[in-house]
Amino acid sequence: MLTLLQIENFAIIDKLSVEFAPGLNVLTGETGAGKSILLDALNLILGGRADYDCIRTGETSARVEACFQIKEKNFESILDELGIPSQEGELTIKRQLSTAGKGKCWINDSPVSVSALAQIGARLVDIHGQHDHQTLLHPENHLDLLDLYGKTMPKRERFGKEFHAWKSDLAERDRLLRQDQNQKEREELLTFQLQEIEQAGLEEGEEEALSAERNKLRHGEKLQSALDRVQEILSDADSAVLAQLGKAVRELEPLLDFDPALEPNLQSANNALYEVEGLCENLRDYARTIQSDPQRLEEIEDRMAELNGLKRKYGGDITAIFERKKQIEFELESLSTSHETLARLKVSIQKRLAVLQELAIELAKEREATALRLKENIEKELRDLNMNAVQFGARFDYEADADSGIVHNGEAVKFGPLGIGAMEFLFSSNLGEDLRPLAKIASGGEISRVMLAIKTILNKQDDVPVMIFDEVDTGIGGKTAEKVGAKLKKLAEDKQVFCVSHLPQIAGMASAHFSVRKEVKGKRTRSNILRLSDEERIEEIAHMSAGEKVTPAAREYARQLIISS
Repeated sequence: MLTLLQIENFAIIDKLSVEFAPGLNVLTGETGAGKSILLDALNLILGGRADYDCIRTGETSARVEACFQIKEKNFESILDELGIPSQEGELTIKRQLSTAGKGKCWINDSPVSVSALAQIGARLVDIHGQHDHQTLLHPENHLDLLDLYGKTMPKRERFGKEFHAWKSDLAERDRLLRQDQNQKEREELLTFQLQEIEQAGLEEGEEEALSAERNKLRHGEKLQSALDRVQEILSDADSAVLAQLGKAVRELEPLLDFDPALEPNLQSANNALYEVEGLCENLRDYARTIQSDPQRLEEIEDRMAELNGLKRKYGGDITAIFERKKQIEFELESLSTSHETLARLKVSIQKRLAVLQELAIELAKEREATALRLKENIEKELRDLNMNAVQFGARFDYEADADSGIVHNGEAVKFGPLGIGAMEFLFSSNLGEDLRPLAKIASGGEISRVMLAIKTILNKQDDVPVMIFDEVDTGIGGKTAEKVGAKLKKLAEDKQVFCVSHLPQIAGMASAHFSVRKEVKGKRTRSNILRLSDEERIEEIAHMSAGEKVTPAAREYARQLIISS
């Protein structure tokens, strides 16, 4: 339950601290006194959207803090997931807004994100206001309420998962079918490309070797002429290097008899002689390889042209061509297995459709049975709320679709992620009138009472410990208001209930009565909230029933309302 709410610099609230009680807490006050501001502040604590314009004029920040007593064990697991320490059954939530556009949030003094606040807030408080009345005006929301009441949400979620898996299979099947239409042409192209690369017999380094050989053949005459000149310099001329080195060796040899220290120099001369002899031999061998071979040169040119053509088609070099070959082989393998994949997908689609068929029929039958139970219970709750002639129902519309694959009552019907059929609540408040769509004929007061009836019924399946009703008394009064008050008090036996009301009949049912008041001090307007004593309650309720001039009769009426509650 919510035990404490503290607000600073929020709208027209400068500083406020209020403790709440178990049971039914009723908030009353003049229009514009600040009741909605309290709810806005509480919504902020629960992870609602921040409106920085709500910071009090002249201030740089606003702060809201709420303390809860929690008994539910599942909160501990949620706190553990968020890395928030527990505090022995207590939960403190703080949120601060700044004019700089930044906000901060804490749970049990641990910094958290707004999404974490929302996750916790959804488990703590159910705020039911005029906006929630409007949900009944949109038939797409009716199915949610029916599934909550009938406890068919798990089956609906399972159907949704199977539906999305089935749709995914369909999309993949269609993709493969589109691919299959062009597959033969694609396979032919890839097969030709692979054969072209394989028949080329490419080898790593081949291009470099061919280029070197081509240069040699193209410049054979220049090579031969230069080699002849070098050979003449080294060995053929009278003054050839080889002959001169030989003379030098012969001159040095007898000198060793005079000075053995010349031995290293003689050895160097011999080595030079041997090097030049080897060089001459190598050049003669190389010269023998030089030939004029126009045919071989033409072969090389043709091969180089072939390689260049392959490079233009498949890559910038031989390595890139080999990489492209691997890609072609992989794609051909994928194409060859696509038929098998397509066959498996078709089987999977049929199996999933069979599961969807079974789940859809089960869900439809359970929903129809739930709708009958809901009708009986809603009508009972509404009779308790002084709507004795009311009729309530649900209409199911199963749209035909010959291609859907799901059959209901012998006819193929359209289906979606929520199952088959659309559902809408029907309503009649007057005896003898046909049931018509609730969204089209119910008045504001009737909508409020229908929603209260639904909340009462769903109360047993909803483990949120705090429930807040804003404007639940719209369009009602008199005995109906007494009935609504009694219904709220009954709800408050299991939960802590807050109700913002303008009706004395509802205020008289309160376990704790709070008055929201607006006052002007120092040329500033401020809103405050006070818990009323027994005598103050009598005065407040008398004022609510009689207006500005409170009479003894009005006070007695207020006293009786409180006593009878």
